[in-house]
Amino acid sequence: MVRTSLAALLLALVVASPAAAETRLVSLAEDGTLNGWFAQLEAHGSLLSDVADRSLLAGTFGGAARGGYRWQGWGAFLHIEQDSWLTTDNKTEVVQGAVNIGVGGEYTFAEGFVRTSVAVGPSILLFETVLDDPGSVGVFLDTRPLGLRWTLHEHFALGLDPIGFTVVAPVLDGIPLVQVEYRTALYVEGAW
Repeated sequence: MVRTSLAALLLALVVASPAAAETRLVSLAEDGTLNGWFAQLEAHGSLLSDVADRSLLAGTFGGAARGGYRWQGWGAFLHIEQDSWLTTDNKTEVVQGAVNIGVGGEYTFAEGFVRTSVAVGPSILLFETVLDDPGSVGVFLDTRPLGLRWTLHEHFALGLDPIGFTVVAPVLDGIPLVQVEYRTALYVEGAW
């Protein structure tokens, strides 16, 4: 019975694959470039960090919203995210981290399947440290060398940025608070 069910499932996936492969985003032009407005919701996380007073494995996670416009594969966007940090001082706990706001650009190619992007802007500290008050403002840089996108429907895509390099530095004066994160992000995109 289990083998029959597995065989039926595999057959359904094989039969459905060509139809799924033919689904194109409404914003995909005949020349294979993406054009038009888009919006994304993402979840991101990082286990690796270079913060000196913490272990090499210092987790961060958060969510983001990104929206913008693409023309002939190039895109401009606004990126807003909340980055929570796992502290490893005396006990492990989650702190609010920082809010990062960036403007950025991207390039999509391979008929919208592959994307590279960069964003830069302010980073705002959300919690009190021994030396810093909430509201301190520094810089934020997010680079994503290669991300993958799969079309789910003519208006929706699922994306994975397997490795990104992000600098979150909400405090730059006194003793700087700088966090380098090697992130993975998963997102859902709507296009019109």
